[in-house]
Amino acid sequence: MRQRVKAIVASVFILAVVTAYCGFALGVNSAQNVFAQKESLGKLTVLMYHNTLAPNKKECVYCINQNHLRQDFQYLRDNGYKVLSCAEIIRTVKRGKKLPDKAVMLTFDDGYLNNLKYALPLLKEFDYTGLFSVVGDYTRLDRHNKKSGGDFVYFGWEDIADVNASNNIEIGLHSYSMHNTKPRLGVAKLRGESDESYKKVFSEDTDKLIKSLADIGVFTDIYAYPYGKYTKESEQVLKDKGIIMTLTCNEGVNTIYSEQSLYLMRRFNRDATKDSLSEIIGRA
Repeated sequence: MRQRVKAIVASVFILAVVTAYCGFALGVNSAQNVFAQKESLGKLTVLMYHNTLAPNKKECVYCINQNHLRQDFQYLRDNGYKVLSCAEIIRTVKRGKKLPDKAVMLTFDDGYLNNLKYALPLLKEFDYTGLFSVVGDYTRLDRHNKKSGGDFVYFGWEDIADVNASNNIEIGLHSYSMHNTKPRLGVAKLRGESDESYKKVFSEDTDKLIKSLADIGVFTDIYAYPYGKYTKESEQVLKDKGIIMTLTCNEGVNTIYSEQSLYLMRRFNRDATKDSLSEIIGRA
């Protein structure tokens, strides 16, 4: 009887040891898996431009002239930076592959027509790709509108359709009619606005731009927030619509871990009146 009890106790002890070991091993493997999931796929610096002006023209916070933009592009090339298209970035991240060292993405907000005259030739010359994010409501201020003129003329629908065929341009969403400071700043929520009411307004605005672009054969899954404003509700709305990259105006370098890292990406505004690109990249 005693031997039988001893045998049972021994069996229980062995089982406990084995269970503890397996649990430990499982815990180690789980920890390793978590670590592996968090392993960086690389860093990405996103530059935000707006207007590109004639060579030597006076610059401003949101305006860079063509000579200065050429210097930027030359700096990137001379210093080993790899300019990637949004499509390349999305494809690489989806596959879980590493981004190249010194990865950079170029973005041009608001759909200014001057970028076709002054930025596109440089994009072609350097074989770079730029994301041109357009505002649906601004198309009425295109070159056919007699009231618009000077540097602040925007893409019309035909212009967007034309540039969409270029290998050096990608089109992004920048809202249809929410690029305003009143009654709300960009897509920010109004005081006292319910979540459901806000989501309806934002969703309808986004759908309107998506449909208008689809009507001219343009499809995109990238959204640049006007004025960089966003909410958790806006992010959910965009994800539900299949948007896989969103861009803010928060400054900083993006560390990419997975597809989720492509949301709320940071960008450096290229203020041509202050820092050189080398100083911006240096801060990055």
